Amino acid sequence: MTVVRRLAYTLAQLCREWKFPEAQSTLFHEEAVNIEPDGRITSGLPAIMAKEQLFLDNIVERHLLEISEPIVADDYFALQLLMDVTIVNIGRRTRNELCVYHVKDGKIIREQFFY
Repeated sequence: MTVVRRLAYTLAQLCREWKFPEAQSTLFHEEAVNIEPDGRITSGLPAIMAKEQLFLDNIVERHLLEISEPIVADDYFALQLLMDVTIVNIGRRTRNELCVYHVKDGKIIREQFFY
């Protein structure tokens, strides 16, 4: 199994278990970049992890989480994520997104979300 394929399947499994911070801390490069659909960019693993933790801390109730099997091509892979959660001061929200990852030096260097 290639490094990219191993990373893809490990990320998918950790996400299915709601272990997003663990996935980031073990699979992401220190200089990773996160790009949101609206163009917002978060740079560096500590900043990405802080943003994720803030999101997770604001979830009041988890209704659904589905993560597809990865699609792998060279140094890239993609996952479909379907999430239905209730968020503090926002309410119930469903998100169906395509998550695209770039791997460099055995770690995820970039993630970009489309929805």
